[in-house]
This record gives sequence, structure tokens and C-alpha cells, in this order.
Amino acid sequence: MAKASFVARLVSPAKAHSASFANDAIGWTQLDGWLSQHRCQAVLAGLEPTGPYAAGLLWHLHCRGHTVCLLNARHLKHYGRSLGRKVKTDHTDAALIADYLKAHAAHLRPWQPPTQEILMLQGLVRRRQQVLGLLQAERNRTEGVTQPLIKDSLKRQIGHLKTEVTRLDKAIEKHVLDHPKLQHSVRLLCTIPGIGPVVAMTILAEVPALSAFARARDLAAFAGLTPSVIQSGTSVHRRGRLTKEGSALLRKMLYMAALQAVKRPTNALHRCYLHFIEQGKSKMCALGALMHKLIRIAFGVLKHDQPFIENFAKLQPLT
Repeated sequence: MAKASFVARLVSPAKAHSASFANDAIGWTQLDGWLSQHRCQAVLAGLEPTGPYAAGLLWHLHCRGHTVCLLNARHLKHYGRSLGRKVKTDHTDAALIADYLKAHAAHLRPWQPPTQEILMLQGLVRRRQQVLGLLQAERNRTEGVTQPLIKDSLKRQIGHLKTEVTRLDKAIEKHVLDHPKLQHSVRLLCTIPGIGPVVAMTILAEVPALSAFARARDLAAFAGLTPSVIQSGTSVHRRGRLTKEGSALLRKMLYMAALQAVKRPTNALHRCYLHFIEQGKSKMCALGALMHKLIRIAFGVLKHDQPFIENFAKLQPLT
């Protein structure tokens, strides 16, 4: 997938075919005709994640009744290395994706489109984060600036960005209030210690299809909050670390929620945090474990449509 075009590889029992198309509505229609020409009514399609460049084709294939999988780029890269691939072009990448689909079809999770209200929430939440990043960058530039003209320019820009953040906050609030289901989900998530409205809306925006996850640990893996351990023999014993796959924004918000949770000594998450510290774990390791715990609790709250009840929560430290 690229901005202007994409390469498709069609593998059938008899023969494999490749073709290039424009990455727009005309190209997608031509792809439909190409598939019909080869007598393919429904296919298993795999797309590499290229952000907005893949979004249009993803929706088009899904609406046409095809089974679509948005693949993990790192998995594809390592799969190519395992095959000893040395050449990287658009056509060889398309062939690699087709081979990967054939080899792992039984274990792939089909892509499920988010609802329109979730899609809108996702756009607003991400845009808010982008503007906050710009605001912080402008504030950092004021350090050490002595020229009056530059100071005035930075001050005007900071004021404009603050106004834009306020405008986005109101738009997000209005969007949630206009959709009772979203409002209900936000209220449920806010019953969890440390999670406020901003974190709750980020969870809903960055996990658009909760039904795609069978277990809480699957959601934790999707968020990049599962531990990665590298050990071998007696010489290789690296410190464990989070995989950090998926949404960085989601992890950032969960980190802030974990910080808030440990500030309240009366909740079970704080006791869990202290237990990790007593075991000799670092503070960052303990906070990472709380982030993992928070996303799993959020999964249970949303799945069972019940508020968080501390007395019934199993909040033993992760092993």
C-alpha cells in the first residue's frame, strides 16, 4: 500500500496473478473488475498497515463482502526474514503478504469496522492529542527566548492552540452526550480508580471493536502491555519489558491513570502497587503492571456492562 497506488497479489489453486491499481475509488473499482475477471466472488485479503493510505481500500473490500485482515507489519517483516527474502519491492511484498495469509489463515482475526460514532470519537481524541503536542512544543520554544517579536509570536500561537484545545474538548463532550451508548461506557470506565473522562474516551477511541477480543489478555496484548521476556541458558537474562505494540496514545493515557490510582492509598490498585515495590520491583515496573491491570479491568467492565466494584475484583499482582 502506498499513497497513490497499491499492488495486489491473487493466489488461486491454479495460478497466481499480480496487478497494480491506483489507490482511489477508480482503482478500487478496477480491482473489483480484476477479481471478477478471475472468477473470485469473495477472497481473504490481507493489507499491510499504512495508516490512512490503507483505510479506504480496507472499507471498500469489507463492504464488498470480502474477509479482510489488517496485518502486523513486524510479523510480516520477520516472516520474510524467515523465508530468506533479500529483495524488497512492492510486488515481492504483495507476494509475501499472500504467502503469509496462506500460512496463517487459521489464526488471523478478521478486521471489524468501528461504528461511525467511535470513528468520529477516535478522530477527535487523536486530533486533541496532536494539538496538545503542538502546544507543548511551542511552550518549550519560549525557554531562553529574549527577542520581543519572537516572544509575541509564540504567545499568540500558544493562545491560539489553547483555544483550539478548548474547542476540541467541547466537541468531544458534545459528541459523547449525543450518543447515549458512548456516554454509558464512559461512566462505566470512570468507576475504575485512576480513570477519568479523558482516559475513558481514549480507551473507547483506541479500542474500536471490543467484541474482537475473546479475553482480557488479548486486549492487553493489543495495547502492548504484555511483558516480553528474553532468557536463554545462563548468560542471556535480560530485564523484562512491555512489548509496546499498538496505540502509544492508549499506553500514555493508561500510564497517567496508573499514576492517579497509586495516589489514592485506599484503593486495591494502590495495594497492588505497594506489593510489587515490596517484592523489589522498580516503580516503573510496578506502574507497567498497573497499566496492564487497568486495561483488563476496563475490558471486564465494558464486556459485562457493570461498574467496577472493588470488593469483587481480583486484584492480585500479576505473576
